[in-house]
Amino acid sequence: MSSSKDSFSPEMIKIFKIFGLGSLLFVLLLSFFNERRANNSGDEKPMMRITDADRLFFKNLRAIHYDVEGRDDAKINIYRHGKRLKDQSTPHLNLSILINRIKDEAYIFVEPQPDELPLRLQWENKLSGEEGELVFYGGDTFAHYEFVSNLIPLLEENIKVEMAVNDSWQAVLEDADVLKTTIKDYYRLTNNPK
Repeated sequence: MSSSKDSFSPEMIKIFKIFGLGSLLFVLLLSFFNERRANNSGDEKPMMRITDADRLFFKNLRAIHYDVEGRDDAKINIYRHGKRLKDQSTPHLNLSILINRIKDEAYIFVEPQPDELPLRLQWENKLSGEEGELVFYGGDTFAHYEFVSNLIPLLEENIKVEMAVNDSWQAVLEDADVLKTTIKDYYRLTNNPK
């Protein structure tokens, strides 16, 4: 035996039907305008993500070539190649690898000397005569990553690179082995195929 308090009134049933039907139509309508699809396949690897195995490889085999600065305030370790140019009076370009201990991510950072932005590089291919300019305005980790990706072709032989310093151009990257090694170690650390 049910009491009148336990059953729904006809008006309440109408409201439930309208709300339920309206909700279904709203979801159906939104599904037609959803152009962005999530990639749940696991095939796409984030460019800054590191695994425990890659971190161990880097720390055990590659980190011995780097000077390490621990930044406990940011939970980051900064690795700078031990053979990098350290002379503050000479214009040069160094790269550092930052490992975020909390997020299991690694970042590559551009460290020019002098450290004034924007950093302007002009280059010329001695064989083909092709030339161009590369400008770095600073920014987040993605801006640093993109600049380094654009810098890689300039580290090849027969390419002359100059940096804008105080309204003049001075040669840099004449010996790019340290930069190449840092980039290679970063790509290995992040399991990036480049």
